Amino acid sequence: MERIAIYGKGGIGKSVVATSLSAHFASHGKRVLHIGCDPKHDSAIRLMDADQSMTTVLDALVANPNLSSTEAFLRIGRHGVHCCEAGGPAPGVGCGGRGVARTLELLDELEVMEQGDYDTVVFDVLGDVVCGGFAAPLRQGFAQKVLIVLSEEPMALFAANNISKAIHTYHENGVVLAGLVANLRTPSADRGLIERFAQRLGTSNLAFIPRDPLIIAAERERKTIVEYAPASPTALVFAELAEKIQKIVPETVPLPTPLDDDAFFEFIRG
Repeated sequence: MERIAIYGKGGIGKSVVATSLSAHFASHGKRVLHIGCDPKHDSAIRLMDADQSMTTVLDALVANPNLSSTEAFLRIGRHGVHCCEAGGPAPGVGCGGRGVARTLELLDELEVMEQGDYDTVVFDVLGDVVCGGFAAPLRQGFAQKVLIVLSEEPMALFAANNISKAIHTYHENGVVLAGLVANLRTPSADRGLIERFAQRLGTSNLAFIPRDPLIIAAERERKTIVEYAPASPTALVFAELAEKIQKIVPETVPLPTPLDDDAFFEFIRG
């Protein structure tokens, strides 16, 4: 079973990448579980029809603290993708990271990923792992292949460096840095910067996602670009990315080599 976690700075485009991969895998015959690990619970919505609603895991637990099945919170989206959203507390109240950790605990208790129902599990995870809750897919051994979404912006690179540190910390759980995915902010972005940064981390950049208005058009329809415009160049980038991910053998992937803060800012200046 492939276990893929998509990490990156907030607003960097993780959900676009995660849902596009889930849609691609499912439309090519994979049995997919898509898990949104963000209190905003806005990931799986791209994989579900407009008339479908989603109950988050935390809301389901509030209604019934003794859940014994996934019926209350698991929904089947397009292409048969099974969708789950962790959810979180109201804005300004409680810890969002705890919602992610509790969701994974519940999935473990219910043995959702041990029953052989899925070929691929995709985690769409918030933030740059400064919080142990959002590192739960790594810490608890759920994720295996980690993709970091970043852009040419310094703080996106900084977040990617932090995530690499977390992967290094939890590598004994079988977690590997599969590679970077560059979601470029401008067409004229310095792609060489991303390539040099990947080299410093001891990894590679697996894809450059262009700034494509079709992605926004697809989101307005609650779809992924691989469904909305499957023949578009951007959809083909996601298809190639999915193929690259499947070919990665975790046991052969070296540990990332993140930079300390001084070395990182020297790299940015240089």
